[in-house]
Amino acid sequence: MSAGVLSAGRRMRESTYRVVPAVDKAARLLAELREGEGLGISELARRIGASKGTVRDILLTLVSHDLITRDPDGRFRRGGQRFDLTHLARPHLEALLDAFGETALLGIATDGGIEIAARAEPSTDLHMSAPIGRRLPANVGAHAKVLTGGAEIGYDDEEYLAGVRAVAAPIVDARGRRIAVLIVVGFKERLDLRTLKRIGKACAREAASLSTQLGRHEAVA
Repeated sequence: MSAGVLSAGRRMRESTYRVVPAVDKAARLLAELREGEGLGISELARRIGASKGTVRDILLTLVSHDLITRDPDGRFRRGGQRFDLTHLARPHLEALLDAFGETALLGIATDGGIEIAARAEPSTDLHMSAPIGRRLPANVGAHAKVLTGGAEIGYDDEEYLAGVRAVAAPIVDARGRRIAVLIVVGFKERLDLRTLKRIGKACAREAASLSTQLGRHEAVA
C-alpha cells in the first residue's frame, strides 16, 4: 500500500469545527428519511427549512452515491446498497478491531479499485488510517488479490507499503458478486505472519456473515 493512501494516523483532539451548510442539510435530510417512509421534495424542504431547489440537488446527489433511493412516484427514501452495506458492516468492523486491536476497513468495489466507506480504528495514537472516501487501486494490495485475483483471503506482506501488512476477505451480494471487502491493516511489528493468518480467518468469517446479512436485507427490500 502506497504512502499517502493508507497512512499512519494520530487521533485528532480538536474540539471545535465549522459547520458546512450543505453537509448539515444533507445530514438533516437523511435524518428525516431514517424511518424508511417515502417523502417528496416539498415536504422535505418544509421540514428542514430549505428551498426546494437546494433540497432537490442534495437528494439527487445522495441518490447518485447510492445513499438513498427515489421511487417511481418521485418520493425519496433511505436505502441503497451502499448505505445498507455501510450500516451492516459496522459491528463486523468493531468485532475485528476488538479482537486484534488493528484498523478495520470496509472497501466498496469501484471501476478502478475500492473506496473506503467505513472504518473502525484503535484508540492508540499511532495506527494505520484511511479516510472515508479514499480510493485504493485495483492492481496491488490484499483487496486486489480478493477482488481481481479471486482469492478467498488476500494477504499483503509489505507489498503495497513498506512496514505494513494487511489482510482482506470478500463480501458478496445476493447474486454472488464480489462487491466489497473487509480489510484489517497494521504495522508489521505488531502483525507477525502467524497473527496475520489468524486475522485472515476471522476476516473471512466476518465477511461471510456480513454477506449473509446483506443477502437477507436485499431479499426483503
